[in-house]
Amino acid sequence: MASHILRAGSRLHLDLTEAARYLGAVSILLVGAVHAQQYYGAYFSVVPVIGTLFLLSFIGSAVTGVALFAPVGRLGRRVGEVILVLAALGAVGIAAGSLVSLLVSEYTPLFGFMESGYRLAIVLALLFDALTIVFLGVFIALVAPRLIESVRSR
Repeated sequence: MASHILRAGSRLHLDLTEAARYLGAVSILLVGAVHAQQYYGAYFSVVPVIGTLFLLSFIGSAVTGVALFAPVGRLGRRVGEVILVLAALGAVGIAAGSLVSLLVSEYTPLFGFMESGYRLAIVLALLFDALTIVFLGVFIALVAPRLIESVRSR
């Protein structure tokens, strides 16, 4: 009975970890998609500094999102987990930076640019930034302790 409960708990942990990883990957890709649309479609490419940041956010989101989807476990469990945690940390950094910058630009100029109002792109950016932080925060919280323990026991 106890071994059945342990297996069920372990399976739940694995399912939750995978769900958080993939939902976080989708979320950060959507963060990048919003920034790409705003860069190209809303002409933020001509806004000094902010336009460059939008482009960098798109590129960084794409790189971290693809890394989170990649089958890095084939490189070995520990190497794969290190890559995934680093990608997740990068994605959380991008999302948190985007979220804070957007909130700041609503109330004060940021690099000479100030947002006004909550149009659809802003609402989507806020939503996807928050989802990325939550999902990948859960992923990191589930994977990092195991990774740290494996390094310590080595």
